[in-house]
Amino acid sequence: MNFSKYTRAALAAAGAGAKELLKYYDKTINVEYKGETDPVTLADKNSQKAAIKVIKNTFPGHGILAEEDGVAETGKDFCWIIDPLDGTVNFVHGLPAFCVSVGLKYKDEIISGVIFSPVMKEVFIAEKGKGAFLNGKKIEVSKEKKLIRSLAVTGFPYYTRKRPGRVIKNFSKITLETQGIRRLGSAALDLAYVACGRFEFFWEEGLKPWDIAAGVLAVKEAGGIVSGYDGAEKYFSDMTILASNNKSIHKRVLNIINEKR
Repeated sequence: MNFSKYTRAALAAAGAGAKELLKYYDKTINVEYKGETDPVTLADKNSQKAAIKVIKNTFPGHGILAEEDGVAETGKDFCWIIDPLDGTVNFVHGLPAFCVSVGLKYKDEIISGVIFSPVMKEVFIAEKGKGAFLNGKKIEVSKEKKLIRSLAVTGFPYYTRKRPGRVIKNFSKITLETQGIRRLGSAALDLAYVACGRFEFFWEEGLKPWDIAAGVLAVKEAGGIVSGYDGAEKYFSDMTILASNNKSIHKRVLNIINEKR
């Protein structure tokens, strides 16, 4: 696929970040905490520095929104949205389900996205209008139409212990309506796996733009649907998201979440 210069830069940035992560993976590292259960490591920080360096060298005039150290150079038409280590808890425990996520927003639209999973050696690439790809092969969402045959994936926000109500309630209700639910610990990978048909849908709340920017584009370019819990495309501001493989399942899950059944 002949990708744009933006997608090529996203791939280079994600690759640089992933290379840094592998230096620390499955080794003893110092872990700090931003919250009671929200870790950050030197791997996160060095991955972010490496990814930002690639972007700054290629597009010095672009804005950047990144997770660590409050990097927020926004207010520009082009803005790179970077999660240098999505799945930090997994990383700290030596689990391979983590990745680097790099998305590019032009005005109000994501136009390029890369999710780089270094240990599993999977690279998801999406570009607006060109489709979504896994390791160079075009991918599509699942064709499953029955909710009871659907495998779902979700995550729990860090505030679940203090405000468990809606999170646990939705988990319980959806469990009873589906074939099963998985909880991987990386929203970016959750979305990538919806895009390539491994899951029928993903839902979560309390996410930040860097968690979902690249993944949202991957799902859309793979033929899927993305909205907030209200059904509108306000997932970045509303911080709720449902990504699914078709309109039928999307509507049914929204009805469950909003108790319209």
